[in-house]
Amino acid sequence: MTAMPIGDERMKTAVSRKPSRLFYRLSVPMLGLIVAFIALFTTAASYILIRVQNDHALKMAEQSMKFVYRNVWYQFDTMKNVSAFVLSNSFIDNLVDQEYENDFEAIGDFFDLQTNLQNLSLLSLLHDFVPANIAQTTYTVTMALEPTSSLYAVSPAEIFLGTGIIQANDLKRQEWFKRLTLHESGAVWWSQSNGANDMIYTASRKLGHKDGRMMGTVIIGADTRSIHGVIGNAPIDKGYHLLLDDRNKVIYSDRYSFMEDLSGFDYIEKLQGTSGTVKASIGNEAFRIMYDSFDNGWKLLSIVPESHFSRYTFAISAVGAAIGATALFIFSFWLRSIVVRVTVPISRLVNAMHRREVLEFHEPLPTFASGIYEIDELNQKFASMLVMIRQLIEKSFNEEIERRQLQLELMQAQINPHFLYNTLDLINCRALISGDKETSLIVRSLANVFRYGLNKGKTWIPLQDEIRQVEAYLDIQKMMLDDLSVDIRLLDELADVQVVHLILQPLVKTALFTGLRIKPAAAESPSPPGLNGAAWCCGWRITARARTLSC
Repeated sequence: MTAMPIGDERMKTAVSRKPSRLFYRLSVPMLGLIVAFIALFTTAASYILIRVQNDHALKMAEQSMKFVYRNVWYQFDTMKNVSAFVLSNSFIDNLVDQEYENDFEAIGDFFDLQTNLQNLSLLSLLHDFVPANIAQTTYTVTMALEPTSSLYAVSPAEIFLGTGIIQANDLKRQEWFKRLTLHESGAVWWSQSNGANDMIYTASRKLGHKDGRMMGTVIIGADTRSIHGVIGNAPIDKGYHLLLDDRNKVIYSDRYSFMEDLSGFDYIEKLQGTSGTVKASIGNEAFRIMYDSFDNGWKLLSIVPESHFSRYTFAISAVGAAIGATALFIFSFWLRSIVVRVTVPISRLVNAMHRREVLEFHEPLPTFASGIYEIDELNQKFASMLVMIRQLIEKSFNEEIERRQLQLELMQAQINPHFLYNTLDLINCRALISGDKETSLIVRSLANVFRYGLNKGKTWIPLQDEIRQVEAYLDIQKMMLDDLSVDIRLLDELADVQVVHLILQPLVKTALFTGLRIKPAAAESPSPPGLNGAAWCCGWRITARARTLSC
């Protein structure tokens, strides 16, 4: 078969204008599946990226806090070590506990002690936490002597918390000194400004090694700018660090002033325990507060706004949505190409199947190469099926014509007997008018023979009808054979048995003419017939006796 250009072009136009239902049946579920998969994938990927980014921001804040905490702890630990060295050093203990006859004899020991204290203060130069634009300062090591010390008389009386030796009488009115008196075995920490710098201090009681009497107080001080240097090396993006003492006063902060009391703030009251993380509102913004405590009861707070942890959420979501939309566009285009490649050939085949010209066999089925084996095979098989159907239709049509022809011939054959019957009836009437009864009887018997013989073209008839046909035949034979006698016996239960038409007449004819050539019997025999001119069939018997045949 060859393709019809006009029909094929019309099919292409129809397919291109209106997508087939098959196209929607395939594309809509697959597109929905792809959309669901891409949406799930992009949502999961965006969620994972957001969690990773937020966790990274949280870990960076925690690492910054840990860095600051370790270095501030180092500052505090160094101050405690310096204080412990002064308290436990036997040379210093001998200097402050030496007995002199005259006060001026203690001047040498006073300067020796002063020199040792100055040397200890230089330990702060071993670290470099202070930024380069700030001059490094040493620890201040102060010893406030009690009257029980031999160096008390040569010590200055004014209060000066720098490196050196002073008398302790005027310090007893200080709040920190009162707390130290209550904690005889411990140390106290406090902060205060010395005019030029903001300082933090720790004080411990100095006891004599000999008799354990109170010799004085060792005071170690450090500049808060060293803490500023530590925090400067570990800043928090969008957040800040806050160092509070045990009474919630600010030791260091970029947001609050030195020694500002924060006890009334809500987020300070939420700080329970030695360490942890709380969420609170500061102003109109939500913050996450991470805190940890030192041995002296002071707390380091790292305060970060919640928006810092989710600052990339919108960007990641937007990028994920853009990637998902791009992937959806690409997959949709790819899916449409595949579905069109599969459905268009099928739609063309369906349209060709519905074309009237093809169904009426005026045009052959258009053929086209889709590049898909199954569709091309389907097209080829359908074209072959159309050819086979056409052949079967033509065969069936020819058979129907032949059947109609046979019916016509049968009708014609039925018309001729009617003419014959009418003719025989006419002869019968003329014979009766002329008084020839014998001719009338022969004509009526002949009409019955033809009537039962044709039997409206039926193949199977009841046995009693077959016998009537035989009786009509024998009536004519009786006219020709003077001595012919017939005995027909039929059982009632066999009257309606269906037999093949004209099955008995050949038997009767054979029995009749056979009997003419055999010597007639003297009498009828009740036994089954043999060659004595008798015939048996289906429960009835015919016995014939004749000597002559007249024509």
